[in-house]
Amino acid sequence: MTFAPRTVVVSFFLVVLSLAAAAQTPAPDTTQWESEALKLRLSYPSDLIKADPEKVLSDGHFTLFNVDTPKLAVETHCLRPALLLELPHSGPAQTTETQPTADGGTHVTIKPAITASILLAELDIDCVNAEHESSSTTLLSDLAEIVLKVPGMKSIAQPSWYNIGWQKVHMAAAQGQPPSQPDPANPQAPAALPVYTLGLSTNWNNHLLVWYFSSNNIDTLNRITKTTVRFGRAEAAPLYPVPMGTAAP
Repeated sequence: MTFAPRTVVVSFFLVVLSLAAAAQTPAPDTTQWESEALKLRLSYPSDLIKADPEKVLSDGHFTLFNVDTPKLAVETHCLRPALLLELPHSGPAQTTETQPTADGGTHVTIKPAITASILLAELDIDCVNAEHESSSTTLLSDLAEIVLKVPGMKSIAQPSWYNIGWQKVHMAAAQGQPPSQPDPANPQAPAALPVYTLGLSTNWNNHLLVWYFSSNNIDTLNRITKTTVRFGRAEAAPLYPVPMGTAAP
């Protein structure tokens, strides 16, 4: 009987440890990524694969969603890519389905292959200050809202601030049909398809970070934006927990 209180305390301690471990256990079908320099951890869908972040650089400058225009380059040239995740292509660029119609004709439905990507980048403050001493109070919101400045894109949600735990994050979202760059290796590739994009920016430990999500399928976009993040020792939480809708055409 004299050992009962100690047993209760030890049991309680073990339960707390078990709950803490369960809270940090990665979700199924996810892959982990961690940056010691940023003190940041991500858990993203396992069907995405890591690609070379330098892939988004064209002639040394940053491109977004395969769009490369002088105006956009001004907005992105101080961004430095840290992580690029892509949904790999495992089949044809598009499939075609045919169905007979009531009048004896044929209805053709073209279904493009689903594409998706997540790009994490950091704003190089030295680059910004090399041009002019930055005293801007809108650097963070400007980073996320670059998705609204891509040619052919329009906003589908009011840009806004929200919190991930104690971390303040700015959101902007857009949909549209950005101009595509010709692929010399595949000149018969289909024309650019409408895409859905989301930009999330935050100041974490004096690192100005931004995530750019994109997909040609709104359900896929909503799936990849549920990638979870851990800022330091904080609990993991979805980067953007709210489903994103679409705008009227």
